[in-house]
Amino acid sequence: MFNWKKALYFILFILLTFIFIGGCQKNNSQQANPDSVQFSKISTQNNKTDQQLANEAKDYLSKKKNVSSVFAVNTSKKLLVAVEIPHNMRFQLATIRKQLTKDLKEKYADYDVELSTDKKITIELEKLEQQLSNKNISEKDLKKKLKRLIQLSKEQT
Repeated sequence: MFNWKKALYFILFILLTFIFIGGCQKNNSQQANPDSVQFSKISTQNNKTDQQLANEAKDYLSKKKNVSSVFAVNTSKKLLVAVEIPHNMRFQLATIRKQLTKDLKEKYADYDVELSTDKKITIELEKLEQQLSNKNISEKDLKKKLKRLIQLSKEQT
């Protein structure tokens, strides 16, 4: 005699197995590619503070495989860079941060270089970049905000 109860359990088991296997598939669309690093160049025309150094640092870091987005602002003596690391690389965050900081300090030895992976610093630096692009900030305010962000990044480390 055919047992409907066992057949129903078997079909349910097979269905749940396929759902589980499908859910565990690796989604490659969310993986960071070196080609998909997000950064925007800050216009250096008509700015009192030249952001060429920040643009170079962004370009340099965007070629690194462990970086998904880069934000940077500089003054005449300081360079603050904020990077976002892909979520699956968070276990190596300290190592990546240390290596990127070392690379930047070697490349820009004449400047006081600070690198942060903190999300709050990243958001604030992005706002500062937009203000620079829109020319809504003076050089004095830029130095003041940059100093505050550097203090905040050192505080949280």
